[in-house]
Amino acid sequence: MCLRLLLLTLLLPIRFQSSAAELPAGGVELLATPVLKPYGGAALLSTVAVEGRVFKAAERIQLDQPAAHAWDVGAQQKLQAGLAQGEVGIVVFEARARPFAGAAEESAAGEATVYIQDASPPNYEKAAMMKFHCTAAWQTFYLSFTADKAVPAATAAVSFQFGGERQILEIGPVSVLSYGRKLTQQDLPRTAVTYPGRELDAPWRKAAEARILAMRMGSLVARVVDAGGHPLEGARVSIRQLRNAFGFGSAVTAQWLMAKGDDGEHYRKVVGECFSRVVFENDLKMEMWEGSLQNDPNSQFQWKQTQQAADWLKEQQIPIRGHYLSWAPWEPWSEKLRAQPEQIKARVLAHLPRVAEAVGDRVIEWDAINHLAGWDKNIDEATGLEFYSEIMRTARAATKLPLWVNEDQVFRPGRQQEDYFKRIKRLMADGCRPDGIGNQAHFDVSFLPSPMDMLANSDRFAALVPALQITEFDVMAGGDEALEADYLRDCLLVCYSHPAYTGFLTWGFWAGAHWKPEAALWRKDWSEKPAAKVWRSLVCDAWATHASGVTSDQGEYGANVHLGLYEITVESGGKTQRYTTTVGRNPLLNLLTFAP
Repeated sequence: MCLRLLLLTLLLPIRFQSSAAELPAGGVELLATPVLKPYGGAALLSTVAVEGRVFKAAERIQLDQPAAHAWDVGAQQKLQAGLAQGEVGIVVFEARARPFAGAAEESAAGEATVYIQDASPPNYEKAAMMKFHCTAAWQTFYLSFTADKAVPAATAAVSFQFGGERQILEIGPVSVLSYGRKLTQQDLPRTAVTYPGRELDAPWRKAAEARILAMRMGSLVARVVDAGGHPLEGARVSIRQLRNAFGFGSAVTAQWLMAKGDDGEHYRKVVGECFSRVVFENDLKMEMWEGSLQNDPNSQFQWKQTQQAADWLKEQQIPIRGHYLSWAPWEPWSEKLRAQPEQIKARVLAHLPRVAEAVGDRVIEWDAINHLAGWDKNIDEATGLEFYSEIMRTARAATKLPLWVNEDQVFRPGRQQEDYFKRIKRLMADGCRPDGIGNQAHFDVSFLPSPMDMLANSDRFAALVPALQITEFDVMAGGDEALEADYLRDCLLVCYSHPAYTGFLTWGFWAGAHWKPEAALWRKDWSEKPAAKVWRSLVCDAWATHASGVTSDQGEYGANVHLGLYEITVESGGKTQRYTTTVGRNPLLNLLTFAP
């Protein structure tokens, strides 16, 4: 059966009578015709009868194996109008998954990505990306969007991509409505999405909080004495955390850290108040760093600017992760050298000592290999897997800093997780064990693993290398800011409560400088989304001890505090002194004597 049968049904402009009352008035239908432009052919396609729905037939897409790329199997329909940047709209359709032969009904699961895009090659620029996940029951999906960029009318399209998973999907008619700029995404209905363990009384929370008390806190005792060493009773002691020992933070850019004006001031303020670790988003990546050495004043990447930003962060006592020494997926420069793998190796290996020496101790650790398991294709197609061990050996010789590997989709069962696990084991077998395992943790509503599954997965990887880190967190919640905030809350709790984790970094925090503005914690105008409030309530409040009291007749005041860097203020006899100290796990080192 040809793909055209799927597409004719998939994009017929039929309205959903059962959901019409839920959609605000004033939406303009953007699908003008059921004539479609099919592509791909890896799926088995058929038309199936449907009972109990407004529509009587749907199209079944069966993928017995994932396609080479998600976009290899899909459906695309031209829109009858373009979209302006900031335009708000919604894609509405019904879908369900079916089990494979011999499998239980409840095992059925399917997903796809929906794009509003400029369908012209070569870049097929995306204005909005939405994902959905379906089970065995029919469900109406409301995928609202705000166009990140303008899409010209001549090439505007809605596209469904099915090819990424082994699955059987049944999809009914699709409607695409535009509301211009009259509404926001929050004004539109959205498909209810949740995840197991979200409940505030979920059992996993109590155990997590207990682990935090046991692992992330220590006893701090301030002993105040007079000039003769005698205890001073009644001296006032204030304890204020400056930075948590755990790496709570975000990707940042040198350009914005050094920017003038109100946005630059806001940017630095949030970094200074809310983060105990950062990572440069792009400034230290190979081609960006090499280009930055030119110090072109018209470029966002300037080595002088990066150094100045690093100096400012050092003044704020905020450590920096080094991201990255090498990158495994193909890039334009390496693609040109597919037939010359020795040249690929030579360029990568020559870069490692240069950047490591130039950056020096401005960073506390390096991602030695980014995307070790990678996307569909990596340079190991040409160099062989043994090249990654060679990278690790060269990096070890170039720097004494800890070396990490980094990858996405580590919490998601499937090829990428398994390849990552196997490749880490191969490095270890080659005597090139990394010091830490990074999990990029880019999430969206098509897959939100439960906290319980995340803890179990973390145990699995920590058995390889007992140092883990969330390195690039974000979550695309389809405009559901409550879901976004709750999931951030629970991911933070999972990581802070697990003994292997050393840090949790988001991949950006402000919509004005974020690769996915919808996933930012702070809006473009610097107002705080619910997720930002969650961050502050946990990182800056609940897990950042602030305490005060007076000394006992033994001259002591003590508190159980979250580990980290502290400012201790002692007031006695009309004198005030401030001290800075680090609180660790050893209680003997946390018994401090002050003589104001």
